[in-house]
Amino acid sequence: MALDDDRTKLHEKNQLELLCFRLTEDGTIFAVNVFKVRETVKFQELTLLPDANDAVQGLLTLRDEILPVIDLKKWMLEGSASPKLINSLQDEEVADDLKQIIICEFNDTVIGVKVLRAEYILRKKWEDIHVPVSSEFGAKINNYTKNDDSDIVYIVDIETMLSEIFPFLVEAKDNETENLQSFDVRKDKAVLVAEDSKTALKALQAVLNKLGVQHRAFPNGRELLDYINSIDINEVGMVITDLEMPIASGFTVIKELKENNETRNIPIVVNSSMTGDSNQEMASKLNAEGFIGKTKPNEIASYIKQFMGV
Repeated sequence: MALDDDRTKLHEKNQLELLCFRLTEDGTIFAVNVFKVRETVKFQELTLLPDANDAVQGLLTLRDEILPVIDLKKWMLEGSASPKLINSLQDEEVADDLKQIIICEFNDTVIGVKVLRAEYILRKKWEDIHVPVSSEFGAKINNYTKNDDSDIVYIVDIETMLSEIFPFLVEAKDNETENLQSFDVRKDKAVLVAEDSKTALKALQAVLNKLGVQHRAFPNGRELLDYINSIDINEVGMVITDLEMPIASGFTVIKELKENNETRNIPIVVNSSMTGDSNQEMASKLNAEGFIGKTKPNEIASYIKQFMGV
């Protein structure tokens, strides 16, 4: 999926684009950030992967690249006790050869996600992205919005999907966190974190706790910015921000802090699964001090030592 100039400037307007798709005919509309989508292909024959999670459909060979394909509907139903969710996904089965695979690239990982069909791209402002008070989808859904017909569009938390289906990835990061070497950190300053994913925040806080760093977390960029505006700037050691967040994105956090003479010297490190070159270039142009693929303990520790070390 080629990115044109207009799309690469979405951050300047605090906007995002969502690829919207369905898992069943006329069923619930789901979506994923366009910046995580490389392309969409027709369903193809897959190589079975023995002893894999039930939601792993198999391995796809695409232009000499081999990647796992996850059946999103199966994952959505995994462990679900919600009759509403089960009924919404129990539509008449459609043959696989009529379905599609969305090739997603994030956190330096490429996977295929099996869906019924991708339908359209929806452009929204981040303030139109909302956190569900409760959801039959549980942690599988990060946020939601509405399309032009006022239908609800649920944004899939594909990072959580990856961690649930491939738990060894989480275990590797846990081990890396446990083996971090301690060093002296400043106690008069705190790290402020903007992160809306509970899974990602838990991993990040584990690193900060291991290093003995004072920190405070916020579920979106606007709450972090409002907090900074209400305190003594000298209390802030650095900011770690996600990019995808409701109300105000990480790009908005960087832009507003760096354009303000009082806050421009606060170090900002991006912690995001959207590791594509365009996002890293945007963050750099806005003068962020660092960019980490979500969530790499050793790289986080390196930035903590650089900006918070004694």
